[in-house]
Amino acid sequence: MEKDLRDWVSSRSLSLGSPSSLSPLYEQLEPPQTSSSFDQTLMLSEFSRLSVSSSSYNNNNNNRRRSSSSNSNNRALNIGSGYDLANGVGGVDHFLPCSFQPERENQRVGEFGHLGAANTNLLEIFVPERNQLRQREYPNRLSWNGNGLVSDISMNSCGLVDGLGSKKSRFPNWLKESMNCWSLKDLRGMMLYMAQNQQWSRYLQSKMDVCTDEEKNLIFMELIEHVGKLMLHPFGNYVAQKLVEICSEHQRTQILQKVIETNSLVHMCLNNLGSRSIQKLLKHFTTQQQISMFMYALSPGTLALSKDLNGQHVIQHCLMHFSDEDNMHLLNEVANNCLKIATDRSGCCVLQKCLKHYKGALKERLVAGIIANALLLAEDQYGNYVVQYLLELRIPQITEDLLRQFKGSYFIFSSNKFGSNVVEKCLVETVEEHSASIMIELLTDPKCSMLLIDPYGNFVIQKALLVSKGYIRNALLELVQSNTPMMTSNLYGRKVLTFCQKELHINFRTRC
Repeated sequence: MEKDLRDWVSSRSLSLGSPSSLSPLYEQLEPPQTSSSFDQTLMLSEFSRLSVSSSSYNNNNNNRRRSSSSNSNNRALNIGSGYDLANGVGGVDHFLPCSFQPERENQRVGEFGHLGAANTNLLEIFVPERNQLRQREYPNRLSWNGNGLVSDISMNSCGLVDGLGSKKSRFPNWLKESMNCWSLKDLRGMMLYMAQNQQWSRYLQSKMDVCTDEEKNLIFMELIEHVGKLMLHPFGNYVAQKLVEICSEHQRTQILQKVIETNSLVHMCLNNLGSRSIQKLLKHFTTQQQISMFMYALSPGTLALSKDLNGQHVIQHCLMHFSDEDNMHLLNEVANNCLKIATDRSGCCVLQKCLKHYKGALKERLVAGIIANALLLAEDQYGNYVVQYLLELRIPQITEDLLRQFKGSYFIFSSNKFGSNVVEKCLVETVEEHSASIMIELLTDPKCSMLLIDPYGNFVIQKALLVSKGYIRNALLELVQSNTPMMTSNLYGRKVLTFCQKELHINFRTRC
């Protein structure tokens, strides 16, 4: 790509007196009147001393080399175009606006030569007497020949100067002074390219902050056809988000329609950058039509979005900011796929948001699905959080239905990494009657003593000792005392003994 661009530049190298070769791309554009004055004779004499050579590539070793100066003709610099002053070094692209145009009333403007008013300070970058100063300022950015002159200059396909910066590049001061004079009208035709460049994207955003209604329309017309692409671009997504902020209600609807028409809404929500852009669009919805259009297009992808790290944020935004009626299709999809969503890392968070923000028939249907799969969810690494959340709601009917499902399985749950968390939550969040029945089931199990030295069961015993009262607590203390010798030689058993000593002030070790 770079080689093609450079060959294209070499074939288009022009002299100041040959305007007929300029690209007709912008020949119908009228150049702005410049208020800057300069001595054309001085300018021509200085630029005639500037040596510009073409470049080529060695196909054998893919290394870039300069062609012999004896085989190349010195070519005058076309001021109306932008040039690469970094000799191919990667980095930010920079404009060189048409600072000097001799007889510009009778000439067609070069590519992108319609940019803002001239800044005569730009001349010093090319004046040979001052090359030493510039070489000190940009030692790694400019290529200099033996005579102290710029030896290689080229431009990219958009007429922007390539590579005038390093990886942490900044616009040089001499360019910033000229950029302050530009308006968005001066940048027409280049906004898509600028939006996808790191430094130019920031510059375009700063211009969008202070633009007029006419300029907003200009930006919108240039970017609307590419808005989906920009939302997924590392730099373009910031411009797309800024466009959503400044455009009108009707234009936002057009942006939404453009995203939906390309069948990329769900795909965009699954992308890290696209998800942020879509959430920005959602925050600026102002009409019911926009919400209805979005939810109709989004609902079929509810399962995929709920299980995705990026897509879940879009789903949660809808749950928190849209009405029950707007989210009806979304909630139906969640209820239909309750088990799949609850057992997913992102899906379990979505399910908890659904339980938190909704009431009525839709919530009852969702709760019924969770209770029906409670045994599976309690032992799942993510599903157990959904079950615990239901218990934290402390709704008597829901709690009783869950405990009924768990009856006979508490010992198995207590020995499970995730199920033990659910048993502890049952002991803490339920009334004394229910917690007592759970502890009685554990104590009557023939293998109950094994929980004292179990990696997970020991935490259940500790929680039971903390919440139990009366005869049940006495039964637990007797269980611990009778198994103290075994517990003393076991890592997890010692944790139970230490708990009793610190929390209950009972030292079973001294009783042995």
